[in-house]
Amino acid sequence: MTENPGGTPPSDDDPSVPPPPPPAYGQPTGGVPPTPPPAEGGYPPPAYGTPGGPPGAYPPPGSPYGQPGPQQPYGQQPYGQQPYGQPYVPPPGQVDIGAGFSWAFSKFGQNWAAFVLGGLAWFVVIAVVAVIGLGLVGGAAALTGGRDGVAGAAAGVGASIGIAIFVALMVLLLVLFSAAFIKAALRVADGRALSVGDLFDTSYAGQLVVLALILGAVGLVASFIPIIGQLAFVVVGFFVFYAVVAIVERGQSAVEAIRTSVALQTRDLGTGVLVYLVVAVVSWIGTAVCGIGVLVSLPVGALLTVYAYRRLTGGQIAA
Repeated sequence: MTENPGGTPPSDDDPSVPPPPPPAYGQPTGGVPPTPPPAEGGYPPPAYGTPGGPPGAYPPPGSPYGQPGPQQPYGQQPYGQQPYGQPYVPPPGQVDIGAGFSWAFSKFGQNWAAFVLGGLAWFVVIAVVAVIGLGLVGGAAALTGGRDGVAGAAAGVGASIGIAIFVALMVLLLVLFSAAFIKAALRVADGRALSVGDLFDTSYAGQLVVLALILGAVGLVASFIPIIGQLAFVVVGFFVFYAVVAIVERGQSAVEAIRTSVALQTRDLGTGVLVYLVVAVVSWIGTAVCGIGVLVSLPVGALLTVYAYRRLTGGQIAA
């Protein structure tokens, strides 16, 4: 055994000196900072900041921290807010009766000449047809008087047919009359100029005739049932309230237009009944004022009907 003279520290290369034991895990070795214990799975934990990034690094662009909320496109208002100074507009599907009534009166005031002159021309046409029809019906009734037997029965059947034709013709004229104001109201709602000739547009006349025949048949059947028949016809009028608008605007057939009107009325019965009653009251007031008020009440009622239809369907309404 070799001694170490003079207190000289043993050399590391000396094979006679055993190596020092390894340091405990986590203890410093030679001034090097301790290494943290490995994370679960054998990998060391990431540095402060983002995974795998240097300490103090900012979150990446995809990180949910520090990112702003969704941006509104330039020039658009946040959902549920109106531009400053603009009137409140209810969302599609809701009908504001007060706003619709104000809009209808305002648009009538801007186009009153076309509405009034067109209405007067229609009144003349309907009056002439009514006078001629009543004259023919009265003449047929006079011819049947005092006749007996087969001739009297045949004359009575002929008179009944004449009355039915006259009623159907008047219903057709009334449907075309109301359709004329609906067409004009749709043109106004689109923001286009209105003239007297627009109230005599014959577009979709075929389907309007079919609708008139359907309503005329229902009215004829209802006339044979006292009281209940009249009430039933009013209910039918409620459910086909938007049928003319659907034919003129969408080009639907009479049957499709009736289905569309029924769907719109049953979607919100409360609003449908309110609009129907307001239009009926406006028309009644116009009729009560010596009939002259119809020249105002009919256009206003048509404009209000179009306003409600466009609100329910999310269509365009001119400011």
